[in-house]
Amino acid sequence: MKIFGWLLKSNNDSGDSTEGKITVDKALDLAKAYEELKPFFGLFLHFFKNVADSEANIQKKLEAVQAKTQQNLQEEQLMHDLWVLRYALSHLWLFDLKPPKNQTELSDELLVISSALKSILTEKNKLDYLPWLKQGFSEFTGIDQLDFKNLKKFQKEFSDKLQEKIPRIVFDRTGGRLGGELHDFVIELIMTTIQMDQKVFTVSDENTLTNEEADNIKNAISELGQDRREAAEDFIKSFK
Repeated sequence: MKIFGWLLKSNNDSGDSTEGKITVDKALDLAKAYEELKPFFGLFLHFFKNVADSEANIQKKLEAVQAKTQQNLQEEQLMHDLWVLRYALSHLWLFDLKPPKNQTELSDELLVISSALKSILTEKNKLDYLPWLKQGFSEFTGIDQLDFKNLKKFQKEFSDKLQEKIPRIVFDRTGGRLGGELHDFVIELIMTTIQMDQKVFTVSDENTLTNEEADNIKNAISELGQDRREAAEDFIKSFK
């Protein structure tokens, strides 16, 4: 690891440690890595702040639909699921923006994500989110530790896992319902949230969905309800 990893390590090194000392080559290497990764660190600070700030609004929507449908919803678990999905997708989008060429670059990028996440969770007094976020990411991807050897597998299989995961989350969190207003609302909420998140990584000035994007979500849900998956598959693959 370069700038972030070295800084974290050097804080724990004793003054006698040769490995922790700054050399000219190391300083140049750190400076180069810092300049390359600084914009992405800022991007992730913005992204995770957006995720954290959206919790209150999502909670209100969940309460409103439950009041309207008079049906129970596992709100806390659904909020956790949304966090895990958004956290996992953020990795995919970063690797698309800045494909790592080796393990060192991948480690640096993973540390950018981790450092930004910890910064926002600390600011929001939500560091207790970290354990279940890490566990959820591992369960979602089927990978205990993401590294350069399994990176291609992660990228290749992500859309299939997402396609399986979204209907499963909705089924579990609505008490096994298939179709109906509560089911459709929850799946629309997940898809809409992910679509809006993606705008952060495409550096879009527009932070609301276009009519076309909203229609695509509704069409995908309609196709799911009819057990015809083509539109839903196309929609989910568009997240890649």
